[in-house]
Amino acid sequence: MGRCLDSLIIAPGLMDKLEVLVINDGSKDRSSEIAHTYEINYPQTFRVIDKENGNYGSCVNRGLKEAKGKYIKILDADDWFETKNFTEFVRLLETLDVDCVMTDMMQVDEQGKESIHWKYSLPHNQMSSLKDVIDLPQEKPIWMHCVAYRTDNVKAINYHQTEGISYTDQEWIFLPMAACKEIYYHPSIIYNYLVGRNGQTMDPTIYRKNFGQEIRGTINMVHNYHSYDKNNNISLAYLEKRLVIRLIVCYGTILDKFKMECFYDEIKEMDDTLRKEASNLYHELSKFPNLYTYKKKGFHNLFFPISWFVLIWLWRKQGTPKKIKLANLIWKIESFFVQ
Repeated sequence: MGRCLDSLIIAPGLMDKLEVLVINDGSKDRSSEIAHTYEINYPQTFRVIDKENGNYGSCVNRGLKEAKGKYIKILDADDWFETKNFTEFVRLLETLDVDCVMTDMMQVDEQGKESIHWKYSLPHNQMSSLKDVIDLPQEKPIWMHCVAYRTDNVKAINYHQTEGISYTDQEWIFLPMAACKEIYYHPSIIYNYLVGRNGQTMDPTIYRKNFGQEIRGTINMVHNYHSYDKNNNISLAYLEKRLVIRLIVCYGTILDKFKMECFYDEIKEMDDTLRKEASNLYHELSKFPNLYTYKKKGFHNLFFPISWFVLIWLWRKQGTPKKIKLANLIWKIESFFVQ
């Protein structure tokens, strides 16, 4: 936490432009004590909010409720900002009047070794639209760590993130992004995203155990899509792309990687909810023959292994993963021809 909060200490003349809300989610360690020292030393900037444990979404909801700044950006406690770049970012925000500012992210390990630089093929330091974001290739997905939203926009849609579960980052780039019209891309690494720490939610062992929470969040995204204004074509197209990507990741992870060892009830609920509330997307995912060209620019430029679409189709027919070997054989054949 010290590294995280230290990264928010910027030039003295800019500290009063910054509001840092530290949401302590019922921690039992020294998190609250540490955070309060920053509140004491920088009372014009830091404010600690101690609350009962409610998991990730409840922290986002509380922070959004309390936020007074023009823009809002989320920083996880085990991550940190690139302070020099963040200082310039705050200066930049003073000059902008847009719905969303997108920036870059660097994926790092505990030793600070950099592995992936997440950046986007948008015009640099210029205005783009939501349509431009829709057209971004899937292999460069939007991360919640790369966006800062106009606070009033997020509040205006009565945004409420799912509480009681982790892995709600996809929700933060779902409805809030769909509410954006003017998007400004500043190609600077602001966020350092830590991967590889034992015990974090993305630890493979923990992630596998808690994957049902990913499905729960995706089900809520289906509910949100179902109730969205269908007259807003651009926003609806964005939501469809984000939701279909999320759905395929959930199906593919369970049917292929996890081999349906668990989460049967969860994936069945997700599938049934999709069929009832978004039948157009449900049937789209059943048309794997129409997507049988590798990396075909078909439904919103979706790039996934063909075997995943086969698995979805077979699972819906069989109700079990009995045909996984056949799908894996198709995957091997597909990979051979791609090479």
